[in-house]
Amino acid sequence: MSDGDTPARSLGGRFDEATDAILHRINRSVPVDQRLWREDIGGSHTHARMLAKVGLITEADRDALWQGLDAVHAEFEAGTFLFQEADEDIHMAVERRLGELVGEPARRLHTGRSRNDQVMTDTLLWLRGAIAGLHGHLSDVVDTLLVRAEEGLDTVMPGFTHSQPAQVSSVAHWLLAHADEATDHLRRLADLHRRIDASPLGSGANAGSFLPLDRETTAANLGFDRPSGNSIASTGSRMALLDAVGVCAMIGTSLSRLGEELVWWSSPQFRWIRLPDRLTTGSSLLPHKRNPDGAELIRGQGKVLPAEFAAMAATMAALPTGYSKDLQHDKAILFRAMDGCRDAVVLTGAHVAALSWDAERLRAACVPQLGALWLADRLVLAGMPFRTAHHLVGAVVRMAGEGSLVDGLEAVSIEHAVPDLEAIHAELTALTPEAMLTGLKTAGSAAPDQVRLQIDALRVRRDATRLGHAED
Repeated sequence: MSDGDTPARSLGGRFDEATDAILHRINRSVPVDQRLWREDIGGSHTHARMLAKVGLITEADRDALWQGLDAVHAEFEAGTFLFQEADEDIHMAVERRLGELVGEPARRLHTGRSRNDQVMTDTLLWLRGAIAGLHGHLSDVVDTLLVRAEEGLDTVMPGFTHSQPAQVSSVAHWLLAHADEATDHLRRLADLHRRIDASPLGSGANAGSFLPLDRETTAANLGFDRPSGNSIASTGSRMALLDAVGVCAMIGTSLSRLGEELVWWSSPQFRWIRLPDRLTTGSSLLPHKRNPDGAELIRGQGKVLPAEFAAMAATMAALPTGYSKDLQHDKAILFRAMDGCRDAVVLTGAHVAALSWDAERLRAACVPQLGALWLADRLVLAGMPFRTAHHLVGAVVRMAGEGSLVDGLEAVSIEHAVPDLEAIHAELTALTPEAMLTGLKTAGSAAPDQVRLQIDALRVRRDATRLGHAED
C-alpha cells in the first residue's frame, strides 16, 4: 500500500474519513504483536466461556466462538493464517478472521472487553511463559557451572582485582563467582513469575465495565491467582514489563563479564582456555584467524539489554495514568529483551560446557608476587602489626622484582628486624600456589574445602528458586 492509499477502518463508525495511510502504517502493530496469537486465542476462548456463564451470550454463541477460535488456532499452527492490510493488530486480525468463519457470534466476542485489558492479558500470559523458559535455561547454565567447577577444584589460577593479579585462586572459584550471580538472577526470575499473578481481563478501557463480568472465573481459567485491582493501573501500567526487562539487563550484565574473560583468556596472549571450533568463526581475509564471536556476542548483550531497559523506562516515563499509544512500543522492547537474554544465556551455557583450560599455563601465571599477602599475614601471626607488615612486604616485593619473594625477604631482613625469620624463610621457600590455596581460612574463600561447601550451597539455593518456590 502506498502512502496515497486510504485503508478502510476496522472500527470506523465514529469517523467520516479513512485513516491516513502513514498513520495506519505506523499504528499497525501486527508485525510485532502477531507472536501473541496463542495467548489472544486462549484469552478469547476463556472470555467467551465467562460471557456465556453470566448470560451475556448464549451457549450456542459460545460453542460457535469456540469452534471458530479452534479453527483460527489451527490456521496459525499450520502457517496458513493470512493477515490483511486492514488488520491493526493481532487482536483485530483474530476477530476479523473469526467473523469470516462463524459470522454474527464473532460480533459478540468483544462484549465487556477493551483492547486495553485484552493486550495486557495477552502480554502477561506470554511473559509468564517467557520467564519460565528463561528460568529453565539459566538454571541449566548454573548446573553446568557447578559441574565444571567440580572439575576445576584443584586447578590453580590467578584471581584479579583492577585486572591485575591479586591472589591465587582456582578455576572452580572463578566459575562459582559466575554461578553465584546467576543463582541470584534465578531468584529474581522466580519472584517476578510469582508476582505476575493478577489478570487484567475485565478492567475495560480504563474504569471497568457496566456488565456483570465474572473476573474471578476468567482469572482462574487463565492460570492467574486473582483478578487485578485498580483498573487504570491494570490497563495503563507497564511496570511488570519494565521489571522483566530490568532482570534481563542484570543477567546480560553478568554474562558480559564472563564473555569478556572468555575473549581474553582464549587469546594467543593468554591461552588459558580454549573454545571449540563450533563456537568460533573465521575471517573473510585472514586465513589464520579463529575469532571468539560467540563470547563477544555474549559480552555485547551486557550493552544492549541495559539499553532496552532504558528504552522501556523512557517509553513509560511522564505518561498520564491510563493507556496512551506510546505504550504500543512496549512489546517490541520486551520481545527483543527476552529473546536476546534467552539467546545469550543458552550461548553462555554452550561455552561453559565446551571450554577447556590449560592447567600448566594457569599455574605458571601464579607469579611469586601472589604470595605477598601470605607473607604479610604470616608476619602478623608472628606478632607484627599489619600496617608494618604491609610496608615491609612491599619492600620485599620491590627487592624481589620478578623473582622469588625469598630473595627479596633475605635482602630486606638485612636492614629490618623480621620476627621468626628462620621459620618464615623456610615456609616461604616451600610455598607453592597449591599451598597458598589450601592455606586460606575464611568462609567463601578459594580454599578447596570452602569451594566444595559453596557448590553444595549453590545447589540448595538453585533448588529454592524453582518457579513457585521463590525465596522471600
